[in-house]
Amino acid sequence: MQAWHCIAIITISVILFIYGTFRNEIEDHVYEQEVKKIMETVSASPEPKNTTVLAEAETLEKSIVDSPAWAEFGIILKCQSLEMAALHAQALKSNTFLSFFYEQIKSSTTASELIFSPFKSEFFIENEEGILRSLFSAHTTFEDDHLVKIICRGHSAKSAKLLATLILDSYELALVQERVDQPLPGSLLAQSDQIKQTNTQISELKEQLSQESHGDKRLNVEAIALKSEILMLDQELERFKSTLLQIDQLFKEGKPVSKYLEVADLSEFGVLKELNNSINELQNMLQGNPLEKAVRAEVKKNIQANQLLLENEIAHAIEEIKSKLAEGISRRKVLSSRIVDLHKAGLRNTSGNVKYRLLSELEESLEKKLPVYREQFALWKLSTYSVIQSAFVE
Repeated sequence: MQAWHCIAIITISVILFIYGTFRNEIEDHVYEQEVKKIMETVSASPEPKNTTVLAEAETLEKSIVDSPAWAEFGIILKCQSLEMAALHAQALKSNTFLSFFYEQIKSSTTASELIFSPFKSEFFIENEEGILRSLFSAHTTFEDDHLVKIICRGHSAKSAKLLATLILDSYELALVQERVDQPLPGSLLAQSDQIKQTNTQISELKEQLSQESHGDKRLNVEAIALKSEILMLDQELERFKSTLLQIDQLFKEGKPVSKYLEVADLSEFGVLKELNNSINELQNMLQGNPLEKAVRAEVKKNIQANQLLLENEIAHAIEEIKSKLAEGISRRKVLSSRIVDLHKAGLRNTSGNVKYRLLSELEESLEKKLPVYREQFALWKLSTYSVIQSAFVE
């Protein structure tokens, strides 16, 4: 191959390389321009409907709570001490009071509409208890630790003042109806729940221990008597359960009232048999000799009256059976507890038995918690407060 052939080949190769590089750069530039154009188009396109609606809902919800246009009505309560002020603030913010307060508002159509109507929107998922939670707050103040400040919000001065009035009335009523096992302040409720849990654990553990054989001959007579009563009680409870299950089945199948009388325990209740016999006799009168129109009408009237009495008596019988079942279950727990207490007292050392050791720990824990809680609850119930200020917030 001559020299000029080599030079020609090298020259052609260089030209092709330069052309290829230039073409790639052009294609990359065009690709980048297309991508940029597509991205600009996407950015300029309208938002999806769901995203727009969600944004509008969030904006609406934020405006409901944070809007400065809403009226605020403030109430200041003066309490006896810092501790009582903190408890009253807890009580006003508790879920127990919120539910009670909500039911009080719902009992008045006018109050409910005035307070909740501004929040009803196709974009806002209605949760009235959640709305109510955001409409008032309660906290102690830095200026005076004996004070509790309540702020009530509303879409108008009228609704804010109405909410404040309802809070004071409902809170006073809630305090009157408050029970020792369902206190309003959160700290007391937590203690009450712990006591309930401990009681439940003790009851369940005693139920288990009452079924075990302890082999203590000194306690055989009394323990056998208790176990005998439990055995008879269990049989009675099973009978009540069976009766209620039969009644439930008849109700689900839509059976007539007469079918309920075929349930053994139910048919013996009250005057069910007498009422049923009276209805049968009156119906036989209609099927027997022809009766005058007035007499026939009177007989039908008596059948309907007795039928209504029969239905009411059956309802009372069912409630009575439920009541007896509940009493029997409570009685069984008492008997089981007595058996365990007998064995526990008869054993010199229960530390070797894991269940007895756990039972002792639970009972000791309850003995410590219960007096403390009762004392704190008693002090809480004696606490008083006075409204020293109620006015619109500037």
